[in-house]
Amino acid sequence: MHVSCVTSPRVSEDFVEDMKKRYGEDSPAYHVRVLGNFPPAEEDTVIPVSLIEHAMNNEIKIDEDTPAIWGLDVARQGNDSSVLCKRQGPVIHPMTVWRNLDLMQLTGAVKAEYDAMPPSKRPIEIIVDSNGFGAGVLDRLRELDLPARGLNVSERSSQKDTYINLRAELWFKAKQWMENLDVKLPKDDALYADLAAPRYHFTSSGKMQVESKEAMKKRGVNSPDRADALCLALANDHTTMAFGRASSGSWSKPLRRSIKGVV
Repeated sequence: MHVSCVTSPRVSEDFVEDMKKRYGEDSPAYHVRVLGNFPPAEEDTVIPVSLIEHAMNNEIKIDEDTPAIWGLDVARQGNDSSVLCKRQGPVIHPMTVWRNLDLMQLTGAVKAEYDAMPPSKRPIEIIVDSNGFGAGVLDRLRELDLPARGLNVSERSSQKDTYINLRAELWFKAKQWMENLDVKLPKDDALYADLAAPRYHFTSSGKMQVESKEAMKKRGVNSPDRADALCLALANDHTTMAFGRASSGSWSKPLRRSIKGVV
């Protein structure tokens, strides 16, 4: 029996319009959650909705002492959000989202989140997208002696023959992480939409490129801020850090980009 939200008398038009705006009519998420269809062929989608749904319905218990890694995506402008993603091993906790904060207000909000945690629960690393506005937040977090490290996702990938830039590598790293089927995502419709939305294509040189935020907005899809924060939270690998270990004295060192594993 097939039931679409579009024709169902129990579903309001406002809901359908909201889902259309959030996901985009041609997205796999819209096909599944609004039209009630099976997921369409996703040859050009980075992360299949089947992986997202599995992770959001998965139940995983972790040791309370599992180290935390935070990823911070800093909003650029307009309707974009700044998002803080908190990860403990294979578990992503509910995300913290801020709108309309200037850089110093955002820094203060992150500092408040950090201070509110018991010392044993505080992150061993906060990875910040240091491209553009994020650089100012990163500098101030370091000045406050938080374990922040910058990562410019527009730089070249460590696998430069495969990915056009680091952002593409991080997105496909997130896909590989979810393919293990032993990870947990919060049940968050906005995160669902963010993860399912971006497409990828091959450049003329054979490298994979993930759709940019600007290109997504041109086809009416919101910036995937929550998903980008998740990708940052997955960009930590202690075996590839400067000096081969986490150290409070090495936060100013750049994060190396050999990120084959996730800790």
